[in-house]
Amino acid sequence: MGERGTPGNPGDDGIGLPGKQAATLLPGTSFDLETGTFTCSVSGTYVFIFSVCKPSAGSELFVNLRKNDDVVVTGYNTGPNRYGSLSGNAVLVLQRRDTVYLTMRGRAGGAASHDTSFSGFLLYPE
Repeated sequence: MGERGTPGNPGDDGIGLPGKQAATLLPGTSFDLETGTFTCSVSGTYVFIFSVCKPSAGSELFVNLRKNDDVVVTGYNTGPNRYGSLSGNAVLVLQRRDTVYLTMRGRAGGAASHDTSFSGFLLYPE
């Protein structure tokens, strides 16, 4: 795993996702919008979903959904079209203080039109 990035500096394998806007962030949610990291505060089973837009032809885009630095799901797109997308989802059993976040390599787009998203919810508590 490469260096985990910071906003504006995706690093080797960094977050680097555009926009970092929250359409809905419920009170009590343990999501750090600055780093794009969810930190579990209620142990249980969670569902996470991501969808990422690749804005340029011939480019590569890899996106990993990670739990505590371990890759859980990988999305990959090298399509020749100007726009492409990739998505993934996972059902994860989390304990308090576990973290879930996305890392990527390549260029993602869609900040203005919300073509890129990362969401999750508690399916049931432990």
